[in-house]
Amino acid sequence: MESPRKLHPLVAAAAVGVIIASLAATAAVTGLLPNASSSSSARSDAAPITQTVQQPVMNAAAPAAAVQSSATLPQAPSSAQQSAPPPASYASRVQQSGGAAMPAPPAGYARNGTGPGAEPQYAPPRAAACASCGTVESVVPVRREGHSTGLGAVGGAVAGGVIGNQFGGGGGRTAMTLLGALGGGLAGNSVEKHMRSETDYRVHVRMQNGKLRYFTYRQPPSFQPGERVQIENGALTHAG
Repeated sequence: MESPRKLHPLVAAAAVGVIIASLAATAAVTGLLPNASSSSSARSDAAPITQTVQQPVMNAAAPAAAVQSSATLPQAPSSAQQSAPPPASYASRVQQSGGAAMPAPPAGYARNGTGPGAEPQYAPPRAAACASCGTVESVVPVRREGHSTGLGAVGGAVAGGVIGNQFGGGGGRTAMTLLGALGGGLAGNSVEKHMRSETDYRVHVRMQNGKLRYFTYRQPPSFQPGERVQIENGALTHAG
């Protein structure tokens, strides 16, 4: 009868290790074996105790550090204190505002004439309307009848009577003579007025205030439509 074959020690150790690892994994899954999270939570619970114990020590050291830092501040000026001082106008505005800090004005702010420190710019005043200035709108010729002296009426009556006497007979001739004399007198008077009529020239001027005025001349004036004119001593003159 053959004797049973013995296991090699390394094989037996490996089998035991596998069995132990399987049991540990099964216990961890089922909750029988506490995992690493429980240990970490335990460590986190213990951490505040350490902090609360160390906090008074830190607070006790803080005043000394604050006193030491405040004592060393005047000895080390910052780079902002070493920079160039602001302009004089900016410093005066800081003093007027009670020492309150104001933002520095941008470069060229007061030089361009738009900042608070610049002189105010006013538009030039508009020139007042000239009450005696205007523009010629038109030049219109106007015919003016002359005065009658009566000579035309007398001559026309005589001529009309002579012509009327040539018509009719008896009482009719007398009536025609009277009608001829009357018509001749009226015609002679009209002819005399027409012969003595004159032509005037009326210049219409639109003033700068909107009014329309006209000036009458016996002779053709030298003014043209659209020309600028001016009234001096009641007479129309060319604008300078």
